[in-house]
Amino acid sequence: MFERFDADARRVVVRAAYEEAQALGSASLEGEHLLLALAADPSTGAGGLLVDSGLDHDGLVAALERETERSLAAVGIALSDYEPAARPAAGRRKASFATSSKRALARAVGVASARGDRVVSTAHLLVGILRGEIGTVPRALEAVGVDRVTLMIAAERLL
Repeated sequence: MFERFDADARRVVVRAAYEEAQALGSASLEGEHLLLALAADPSTGAGGLLVDSGLDHDGLVAALERETERSLAAVGIALSDYEPAARPAAGRRKASFATSSKRALARAVGVASARGDRVVSTAHLLVGILRGEIGTVPRALEAVGVDRVTLMIAAERLL
């Protein structure tokens, strides 16, 4: 599947797999790791759009932390009642693709195919991530007041 991805899009997936997921102590590569990797490279159209929308890498990390706090609060757990856990050391194994990232990647390829685009770009990746209506990414964007649909429309304009 990755042979259709341009160099920037491939780099985002690799960065997400090797850096973002491990930096957050995750054993699996989730949609939010793809989004973080996009935001970490504002030189691409998708990364630039995220930064221009107030979602640079640090802003997304903060949004994800806010989403975690809100999710835990929904079940009666206050994150402030606990000491922050040390981040686990990066493992030697690569993070495996989780359902959220697989679906985001499949949506990105679907967008490219529907448009007749031969390659999948970072803009396709961003649209694929933002088209997910459930999960951590939409909840994190909502937690910081970002309209996912408006952002998705802007991302579609990059195509």
